[in-house]
Amino acid sequence: MGINDIFSIATRGIAAQRQAIEVTSENIANVNTPGYSRQRVIMESGPANLASGFPIGGGVEVVAVQRSYDNLLQTQLVNGNSTYQQNLAKQTALQQVEPLFNEVSTDGLGKAVESFFGSWQDLSLNPQGAPERQALIARSQILVDTFHQMNTNLNAVITSADQDLVSITADISDKLGNIALLNQQIMTTQGMGGNVNEMKDQRDLLVQELAGKMGITTSEQSNGTLTVSLSLGGQVLVSGNQYSTVYTSPDGGTPPRNDIYVTPLGNPPPANTPATDTDVTATIGGLNNGYGEIGGTLQVRDQIVPGYLAKLDEMAGKIITSVNTQHTAGADLAGGAGVAFFTGTSSADIAVSGTITSDPTRIAAAAIPFVGPGDNRNALLIADIKNSSLRSAPVTAP
Repeated sequence: MGINDIFSIATRGIAAQRQAIEVTSENIANVNTPGYSRQRVIMESGPANLASGFPIGGGVEVVAVQRSYDNLLQTQLVNGNSTYQQNLAKQTALQQVEPLFNEVSTDGLGKAVESFFGSWQDLSLNPQGAPERQALIARSQILVDTFHQMNTNLNAVITSADQDLVSITADISDKLGNIALLNQQIMTTQGMGGNVNEMKDQRDLLVQELAGKMGITTSEQSNGTLTVSLSLGGQVLVSGNQYSTVYTSPDGGTPPRNDIYVTPLGNPPPANTPATDTDVTATIGGLNNGYGEIGGTLQVRDQIVPGYLAKLDEMAGKIITSVNTQHTAGADLAGGAGVAFFTGTSSADIAVSGTITSDPTRIAAAAIPFVGPGDNRNALLIADIKNSSLRSAPVTAP
């Protein structure tokens, strides 16, 4: 081996170690960069040379700069972020609902119901008293207003969740487009023998963020591109440098609610056309809309809060039915037959009857047969509804 060969080996060795130091510097510089994967230099012995019939090593050379990447870990991060963001979306909405049912620090529905039936108990002590009748009407109105306010607030949470879908789908479309762009860059750079590690890091981070928005599956192709599909239904959202647009469009309901559509693949995607695009409202969040922010938001809008609203309506309806049933079985201050105390059927339209509010003497505190203005038997029966199962048949006064 000549002196030139020795210098050549030394030069290659210095160059390889310098590149390793540069990669180490890059790792240190990006220690706080979201999505960055630590890189490492892969070195091998250089080609051997024959000297006096014997192979002599040619020093060292860098053959690759690899990412410290674990596909299983990436999958776990994607799935974990998807579940976390779905739960976070539900938590955010439920924090808006919670104060509506807070009976500890506020005078909520429970207090209004208790006061309403308590006013019937007060009336039974002086059934012909005008102040007691006015107090009953006032507390009845408070109950009505409480039902209305809770109904309005719950519907506001539903509306807010529906409006959130617009910004979520816009963010999804932006991420799909960026993944497709990185696919193109990776495919081109890889085909020219370039290093694509950091582009793949950026793409992996986008996939994690996208999974936080919706339910997806991914698969890497032989050309380095990543295919992204819906986890339920399997519709392809990104393939190579082509991608879909996800957007909202109001349905025909009253009030209108946003459905979610996906366009076919394109670069750029075709214009939004709900008549021909795919409605993915039921599948974009995965099974039972159990993944991603959009899944949690759809659950809030379509299941969780409507469930609370249905229970509120059920309670209002049963109070209306029970009180009206017993009130119409009684007699007013003049001995006339009782009229319906409430109108409406739900928390949205419950109201105190105009007949009652305009003439408090029509409150049927007495029972039938009527025995006089001091009769309190029906008032006691209505007050007792609080302590019994809500009923649809009147109880006969003793």
